[in-house]
Amino acid sequence: MRQILLLISALALAAPLSGATRPVHLPGLQYRVIRSGPATGAQPTRADRVSIRYVGRLADGSVFSTSANNGADPTSFDVKTVIPGFTALIRLMRPGDRWEFTIPGYLAYGREGKAFVPGDPTMKRDVPPGATLIFDVELVSIAPN
Repeated sequence: MRQILLLISALALAAPLSGATRPVHLPGLQYRVIRSGPATGAQPTRADRVSIRYVGRLADGSVFSTSANNGADPTSFDVKTVIPGFTALIRLMRPGDRWEFTIPGYLAYGREGKAFVPGDPTMKRDVPPGATLIFDVELVSIAPN
């Protein structure tokens, strides 16, 4: 009986339930599964290029960045070129997954924050120093580099 309970406990911990917030091994870094794609899909590496749809918000709910300015097209980037918290979480996803990321300031733009970049079509406003960021992210595809 004890072995069955241990097995059930292990399976419950391993299965990502939709809607539950999950901490990652970095303090304050969390994700919540909104929708899961196929479990057999590949996960991106730091060297890969990914295409995503996303909305980035500050803790007060205001949008600071979004791929919606690209129309229906996702935005693409190399995994290793974004903030550390985003890199850590995107590497856990599979194409078709849609997650909410909560990234503390020290894994985002840190003490400096990020100034609004007028020529950047995804940027909406400044990110204050130390700000916790909340992203709604859908991983569309992975292109190995």
